[in-house]
Amino acid sequence: MARKRELVFLESLLTSGLDLMTQMPAVSEAMKRLVPSFSLSMIRVDERCAPRHHYSEHFDEVSHRLFAESGHAFSAATDDPAAFGNLLAPGRRPYGTLIEGGEAFVTGATYQHLFARNGIHHVLDVAIRDRGGPLGILGIFRELRAPRFRQADVDIAAELYPWLVHAFAAHRGAASREESRGLLEYDEVDSGLLVVKRSGLVVWASPGARAWLEDASAGPERGRLMDRPSHLPEACRALGAMLDAARRGKGIVPTLTLPLAGGRLRMRAYGLAADGETDGGDHFGVQLSLEMSRGLRVRTALHLAGLSTQQQRLALAIWQNEPAHTIREKLGVSASTLKSYQKSLYVRLGVNSASELATTLDTQARALTFDLRRHLPRRG
Repeated sequence: MARKRELVFLESLLTSGLDLMTQMPAVSEAMKRLVPSFSLSMIRVDERCAPRHHYSEHFDEVSHRLFAESGHAFSAATDDPAAFGNLLAPGRRPYGTLIEGGEAFVTGATYQHLFARNGIHHVLDVAIRDRGGPLGILGIFRELRAPRFRQADVDIAAELYPWLVHAFAAHRGAASREESRGLLEYDEVDSGLLVVKRSGLVVWASPGARAWLEDASAGPERGRLMDRPSHLPEACRALGAMLDAARRGKGIVPTLTLPLAGGRLRMRAYGLAADGETDGGDHFGVQLSLEMSRGLRVRTALHLAGLSTQQQRLALAIWQNEPAHTIREKLGVSASTLKSYQKSLYVRLGVNSASELATTLDTQARALTFDLRRHLPRRG
């Protein structure tokens, strides 16, 4: 029963229309309940199989730079069985090709330069493709002292595969109007201030900002950002240039939004009045807002509430304010049956109306947080 619930939850997430990298804290936790592991990596690739965007837990800075600066090496023709080009080759088995390990795997460049340095020895690989070509790779990792992955783990990967294809392919086009309703909203969960130099160096951070930046962003000045190989100082340099443009009368609001697992980091630049620096001095201020995806947290709250699959689908549809005829079509029920389902759901959640249900779910969602420290490099 627990296995089925986790699979239903993952299906709900991976087919939701939410950006895959935004989903990753919840997806990672659910996958680890199904297939215990200490780390995983979700990598979006281009048509050459080179990494474009990635979410990788407990990878060190050298590994992140390897993705950013030498991504082409992963797609190069090689005898390494873990090379992305080999894993994603047409006609290859899409999952579990690396679970037996072997000499070619251990001596290969991917193991030697990426896996070994991050404590990875056993790998359950899932190579995601569709008719349009390669999409991405999911790697689930265990340490040397942990047991190897079994066929039962590969079977779970096979069940997840169609949903992973859907999630990876979704970025090719925008979510439909119905899919995106309510899912693309974000809630501010924390805020802070920085003072930075035009070089991008952070010279001061408010205590709150320092604390959660170190957790969420893998270091006091570093952003573990999902859609580009970037560091917080680079974003600050870009904000400085935008601030200069605004001062020249172009009317630009100096704002950047950078994706993080589970949400995004919104950055706004402003001039400093001290020391006469309001007109282009070397320092400027940055207001930070840590915002989490409301859609992701609502789906997680529904899962944690212990609702049945049918109840979760109904509750989510009501929260998204979908019309009754659309809900009936989704659930495949009559109008009278839908009313019965609604009544049962309202009793289960202790509410009396659709508006109360939406308010309750929003409240439960805002109470949820995700452990973002998984981005910190592995220690020991």
